[in-house]
Amino acid sequence: MQQHWCLDATAEAAWRRWDGECVVHHALSNDTHRLSELAGELLERLHREAVPWTSCALADACDADVEDIDATLHGLAEIGLVLRC
Repeated sequence: MQQHWCLDATAEAAWRRWDGECVVHHALSNDTHRLSELAGELLERLHREAVPWTSCALADACDADVEDIDATLHGLAEIGLVLRC
């Protein structure tokens, strides 16, 4: 069974993307993180289309490997930006 992912609204994250990089400020922890281009794209897609996404659907939408999507989502979950929903 596929897991579904969404943004963690309690994080109150603010991010900026440019030149293949992403910087995000996690207001809840007051931490700032420098993320990969893929992580930035996932955050933007989860924000723009606020519905739960499966890893496979995100991989298709981002033209990326499911394994890369899963690893990136788990990393984003560890820092409190996304969650399983």
